[in-house]
Amino acid sequence: MRRGAWTVVVVTILGAITANLATASPGSSSTTQVINLISTSTPINDFVDIGPAGFSPGDLYVFSDRLFPLSTPDEQVGTSDGRCVLIDPATFRFDCSITAMLPDGQLMIAGTLTLVEGTTSTGAIVGGTGAYRKARGEGSTTLGPLEGPHDVTIELILNP
Repeated sequence: MRRGAWTVVVVTILGAITANLATASPGSSSTTQVINLISTSTPINDFVDIGPAGFSPGDLYVFSDRLFPLSTPDEQVGTSDGRCVLIDPATFRFDCSITAMLPDGQLMIAGTLTLVEGTTSTGAIVGGTGAYRKARGEGSTTLGPLEGPHDVTIELILNP
């Protein structure tokens, strides 16, 4: 797989943080926040071939990306570091764990990513720090071409 294809993995999972739209849910003390981002790769973008030569279950993809708001794509707002374990080489299905570092705290995202253009993959917000310390919710990414951009939406439920 080309290095650009691995960038898609990074961009897909990581592109998670932009224009904050907070709305209170009626009759609830929770707040929903939607964040849209663009993710770009850095030189830390590596495939680690663990098993037999070539793609096989258990191989790793390790990355670090820069995060930019969709509305202002030249203004970096954070970084995203992650690792993905290849589950099914035939379908390019990975199990991923990503930490997005943002100005107000960190978000931890976990889930399955299918590395196929046009596919939407959704992961769970499993926790956070700072403003996101009680966050839950999910992040979805629809893959564009290998070089991007990719549509990413993070829907956070922030409990007081």
